[in-house]
Amino acid sequence: MKSILFPLFSLLVFSSFAQSGWMSNRSTQTNIFLDPTEIQMSGSINGVLSENVTKEQYLPFSVGVDQSIFYKQISSQKSWEIVSEMGVFTQFEWLEVEGIQQRNLINIDYKVAFSYVRQIDEIHTYRIRFFHVSSHLGDDYIIRNSINSYTPNKVNYEQLEFTYFRQIPKIQSKLIAGIGSVIRPDALRLPFSYIVGMDRTNREKKTQFNRRFCAKRFSGNRF
Repeated sequence: MKSILFPLFSLLVFSSFAQSGWMSNRSTQTNIFLDPTEIQMSGSINGVLSENVTKEQYLPFSVGVDQSIFYKQISSQKSWEIVSEMGVFTQFEWLEVEGIQQRNLINIDYKVAFSYVRQIDEIHTYRIRFFHVSSHLGDDYIIRNSINSYTPNKVNYEQLEFTYFRQIPKIQSKLIAGIGSVIRPDALRLPFSYIVGMDRTNREKKTQFNRRFCAKRFSGNRF
């Protein structure tokens, strides 16, 4: 009798943790707050090093959403999920031309991504992500630069990347390290990139000061 009850009890305990579902809220947290290419809500005003800051600024904004397609909660500290993401990245210039202020749309990038995220335990999580970027010049840039002919758009590209997240509970932070490679053969962007950083994980307060660090480098940006 005891030999029957023990596996039955083990099965009940396991089933109390194991859950799965479609199109639900995210079960893992892999957003990188300071990464300007991350699919999320962001905006900033930046100066251009080669220009007077009062005469030219660069303004990137982005809007993005993510959705868990399918998740599997194995235990309280182990899970995996497949995530879809979509985002729009706009780039404006705010400059002075002959004493007149102009705010011009330079470029719009559309980004679609699919990720496999696995939380190994309380400390370790990794993400494998594939994404496509479609880049298009803005109307203001085309008109002001008298561009009137079509050229093949090789600025678009696809990339595969691996990112590792390590929790540091003592300081309520996580370390981030990742590598990526462009996989489109004729892309103008050189293939390799990497990211390192640290992000705060304590988000109990809606408004608070946080210490974050992020550095991202690409093999080349020729556009």
